[in-house]
Parts: sequence; C-alpha cells; structure tokens
Amino acid sequence: MKTLLKIDHYIECIQTYVCMALFVVILVLGGVQVFGRFIFHAAPAWTEEAMRFCCIYLTFIGSALTVRVDGHVSVDILISFLKDNKLRAWLFIIGRVLCVIFLIMFFPAAMELVSRSGRSLGAAIRIPYSYIYAAVPVGIAMMLCSYASAIPKLAKEYEKGER
Repeated sequence: MKTLLKIDHYIECIQTYVCMALFVVILVLGGVQVFGRFIFHAAPAWTEEAMRFCCIYLTFIGSALTVRVDGHVSVDILISFLKDNKLRAWLFIIGRVLCVIFLIMFFPAAMELVSRSGRSLGAAIRIPYSYIYAAVPVGIAMMLCSYASAIPKLAKEYEKGER
C-alpha cells in the first residue's frame, strides 16, 4: 500500500509541475502575442493557437488535480445539513461514484473523437487535432485515478467530522 501511495504522490507532483509549465508557456506566449501586436503591429499567428492547445491540456490535467482536493463545484447543501458523519460520508461517496460513472461513460466518446480527428491539422501549427483532443481521454484517465485515491481519503475525513 505504501508503494501505491508513493506512486500516487509522484503522479500528483508530475501533474502539478506539468500544469505550472503549461501556465508559464501560456503566459510567455501571451506576452509574445501582445508584444508583437502592439510593437510590430503583426503578432505571430501560431502563438494564439499554441496558447489554446496548452489551455486545453491545462484544463484537463488541472481537473485531475482539483479532484484530489475535492475542489470541483458541487451542491453539498444536503451534506452540510446532516449531523450523522457516517451518513455524510456515504452521501459523499455516492456523489463521487456518480462522477466516476459519468467519466467512464464519457471515455468511449472521447476516444472516438480522437480517432475521428486524426487527419485534421491545426491552422497555424500543423499538429494533428487528434493530439489535441487526446487531452480529453488523458484527463479522464487522470481524473479516474485521482478519484480512486481521493474518495477513500476524503470519505474518512467526512466520517471523522473533519469536513
């Protein structure tokens, strides 16, 4: 079990560093875009597309990180009114299992999107859109792994009354 927790910790660190790197790339490319537009009156066309592609990956990898801390928006008014911690934990688990079911059901459609977009290329950056759309199944897989590690940990916190 300790080995799995270490692997999970390393995955979380990698996700964090990738998100930070993508954010820095978006900032730098945005700066190049603004500088080019206002100083040279002609910005490189590829920077806008590259920022969009980075933002797509940042969104899905960041979603997996947000799952780990239970930071996604949720309607938890029912949980907040309950006094029984065990019932609160079970309600939390049911809500998160529904999210897992949704992700599992969404995964085949995401794979279909990737396979159908293989021949389309980006306008400025000649990258196949299948690489860009691969962010969706990759993000789903990361979110499922995050749920697998977060649900037991957070459910224990609900059961102890720490949340």
